[in-house]
Amino acid sequence: MAVLSWIAAGLLGVFSVLVGAGGLAVGLFDPNQLRGFIAGQASGALNREVAIDGNLSIDWGDPIRIHVEGVRVANVDWSDEKNMAELRALDAQLRLWPLLRGNFEFPELRFTGPKLVLEKNEEGANNWTFGGPDPRKEAAQESAQPENRGDIPIIERLVVAEGRLRYRDPTSDIDIDSGVNTATGGNGEDQVQLAGQGNFAGKPFSLNIEGGSLQYLRDDPKPYPLKVETAIGETRGKVEGSIAEPVKLEGVDLSVELTGKDLSEIFPIFGIPTPQTRPYGLSGHLTRQGSVWKFEGMNGRVGESDLSGTVAVDIGGERPKITGDLTSKRLAAQDLAGFVGASPNGPDDYETKREGRILPATEINVEKLRNADMDVRFKGQRVEAPFAPLEDLDTRMVLDNGRLTVDPLSLGIGGGRIAGTTTLDGRAEVPGLRTNLEIRRIQLAQFFKDTPFAQEMGGTITGRVQIAGQGKTVAGLLASADGKIGAAVDGGRISSLAVKGLKTNVVEALGVALSGDEPMRFNCLVTDLALQNGVVRTRALVLDTPETLVTGEGTIDLRNEALNLDVLGRSKEPQVFATHVPVLVRGTLGSPDIGVDATETVARGAAAVALGVVLTPLAAILPLIDPGTDEETHCGQLIQNARSPAAQQGGAGRSSGGREEGREAPSGSAR
Repeated sequence: MAVLSWIAAGLLGVFSVLVGAGGLAVGLFDPNQLRGFIAGQASGALNREVAIDGNLSIDWGDPIRIHVEGVRVANVDWSDEKNMAELRALDAQLRLWPLLRGNFEFPELRFTGPKLVLEKNEEGANNWTFGGPDPRKEAAQESAQPENRGDIPIIERLVVAEGRLRYRDPTSDIDIDSGVNTATGGNGEDQVQLAGQGNFAGKPFSLNIEGGSLQYLRDDPKPYPLKVETAIGETRGKVEGSIAEPVKLEGVDLSVELTGKDLSEIFPIFGIPTPQTRPYGLSGHLTRQGSVWKFEGMNGRVGESDLSGTVAVDIGGERPKITGDLTSKRLAAQDLAGFVGASPNGPDDYETKREGRILPATEINVEKLRNADMDVRFKGQRVEAPFAPLEDLDTRMVLDNGRLTVDPLSLGIGGGRIAGTTTLDGRAEVPGLRTNLEIRRIQLAQFFKDTPFAQEMGGTITGRVQIAGQGKTVAGLLASADGKIGAAVDGGRISSLAVKGLKTNVVEALGVALSGDEPMRFNCLVTDLALQNGVVRTRALVLDTPETLVTGEGTIDLRNEALNLDVLGRSKEPQVFATHVPVLVRGTLGSPDIGVDATETVARGAAAVALGVVLTPLAAILPLIDPGTDEETHCGQLIQNARSPAAQQGGAGRSSGGREEGREAPSGSAR
């Protein structure tokens, strides 16, 4: 209401002159004759047209009663609203004798039908900055901006009836259209009450404010008590406490409670970019120092995860700067889904779920990334996942002008660790992703320790994932991505329960030996994949068991999530009256179809002589799977043997005997 306050200050200035003129003013002047003069003075001060279209009357006495109708202030040219401010009527009671001393004391001040429109355009220009150098403007601004509580006029009763406040900021997706009404009264000390309803970013909005009396605000040296309750859609906020210097917003001492269905819904409110979450409830202590607002002692839950720490927002720069140090003692992995564009409520809740696909297709909001800068450290001591025990999540997220860097990104899993960096660049219209992750010595036995067949699982996983792509969704990023994925499982075993989950004819077709309920043991499983323009191609896919060498080739098309893989088992020793047939993996990632191709057969024993040819390409990824220790690994030994001259000569000389005529060798062997 600052604009209306400046106009009111101009009116009161004229009244002061009239009072100074004594009783002559009462009989010689019709107050309506002053409307043009007052409006002209206000127009010059604001460099914006100001008009008083209605009646102006003054009832002299003690208190002086002033009534003015039809005040309006023009808006900027680019706005759809003609007027920035309108006032149907102003009724003021002004005590005479304090006025003679230059003090304003109002027994009552009533605004009827005020309307105030505050807005920004798409370029960020606002309508409350009044252009043009004018000393009257500066004087009006200085008079309207008190420096301390004592500069506020004494207002014993303030009433705002049928008010309307409109605030629009398309750069932050904010559009408030709220009714405003106030009342004071009650037994004992009076209170100021303000109630408003309307819309905020397209959602129902309500606001209720209770504070000490306006006289308390002005004269009492004690901190000003304040209580605020607000609701925006399903987001609820409660603030209660005091402010030592409310005019300067110094000495802020407020307790805050915030609850809602989804933390991402606070972005239009506070401008803080947060991922989609499950329902949450947070509380803490809000303070302010200079341009920095700090939320300390934060404690609460997000979904099934606890969350504590400190968050600070510095609003003094070009963009808000968010810093934080957050900790979760018990973190549910499902509550991290929003960080990768998936829904924390499960795959059935995807906004863009389509045709049974599993890759998240929620659009990345680059405007959120550009709205604020951020430097937040987050640690999760225990991470609970439905598939495996996780621990010790340590990450730091730095957001700089739309570019988000996660470094480190470190997560303990199965006694090992996944660690590396990820960058999401939202400065361009289509965001880009670059990630480099290492898989460090994950133990399968520990990975499955909470499952029924934990005792039958074994092996050590190492590897690396390097991906770069562009897209407006996670699915789009992967559909255009280039990179490579390499992994190895050394000295492993797989529970018979898991193996029996496959079709029996599939296992038999691969020639993998099963012995009752004993786990299936293998020496090494190596995967070397190349990713180009969203298509994953096998450079090498090898499972080495004591009796059989299983190889695979084909593609996984991330553009449509289609599988097209052929898997073939070859016995290491010649066997009579036995044949192997290819296993075909088709379908999609969400619904794979595994079957046997009975139209092709390959003689057992072929793999033994072709081992060098099959494994030679894997030598290029030996540094990738090297655990960095002196221990001898099955995978490392297998590859080293394949690189020996004898294996090379044997494979080169007899490789044609290892496959049936007309069938190509695995793509990984053509080097």
